[in-house]
Amino acid sequence: MFDINQLLANLRLEQLDDLLFRGASLPLPLPKVYGGQVLAQAMSAASRTVGSDRIAHSMHAYFLRPGDGNRPIIYDVDPIRDGNSFTTRRVVAKQGGKAIFNCAVSFHIPEQGVDHQMDMPEGIPDPESLPSTFHRVIRLSPSEPGGQQPFELPLEVVDIRRPEEGGAFVPVVAEPIQGYWFRFSGELDDQLSTHQTLLTYMTDKELMLTGLRVHGLSMLTPGIQVASLDHALWFHQPFRVDEWLYYHMDSPRSGHARHFSRGSIYTRKGVLVASCAQEGLVRL
Repeated sequence: MFDINQLLANLRLEQLDDLLFRGASLPLPLPKVYGGQVLAQAMSAASRTVGSDRIAHSMHAYFLRPGDGNRPIIYDVDPIRDGNSFTTRRVVAKQGGKAIFNCAVSFHIPEQGVDHQMDMPEGIPDPESLPSTFHRVIRLSPSEPGGQQPFELPLEVVDIRRPEEGGAFVPVVAEPIQGYWFRFSGELDDQLSTHQTLLTYMTDKELMLTGLRVHGLSMLTPGIQVASLDHALWFHQPFRVDEWLYYHMDSPRSGHARHFSRGSIYTRKGVLVASCAQEGLVRL
């Protein structure tokens, strides 16, 4: 597997030209590239083309084709707008000359304004009272040939702790609401872009699977096909991913083979630092 330093090096990309970058995929037991990796690499590429006075505040992305983890990914950044307060970058990720992903990332010079937020859900146990997912994950085999193998990100990268049993590969019948604490391992620098890139990496983990819970489905359900279709992310204020964050997810609607999910990310003090939304394809 890999550790946090390898992950950071991977997400920071190789710069080929002023607006052109190349990335690779770290090994995960998945049949295609992990969507969070492409999101984070695109965020990293866009961030490196704007001034340090501007902070990423939103990202809107579409997954167009499955990525091949054995091939490099080219990230082409289009500097479509440089305004007085806002800067916008369009990023297209390509493999074999075809686009597999595109997104727009918007940056903003920080300003003062009115402030409010919705509270963090009550009754969430502290992360210290919960076991690490890494230590209790059940290595299941797929029910039929060609099924997906369960995986967790290694503890050397991120510690994940769930208030309840479940997850992508453990079927439960419950309300389409879930969440987990997470904290990245190792010593991280103080650059906000580093923490935003790593948070982006995490936001694709299990968000679209929230809607499977009410149906008693999981990633190991025979014949299931799942894929992220689009992803939106908003940063509300600075944060650190080497401190505990709680990722609260819900899925208000599923239908027509598409699952819609929302996510809210809080500090342990209950400060809402980021929000996201995603629609995913789910076929049986």
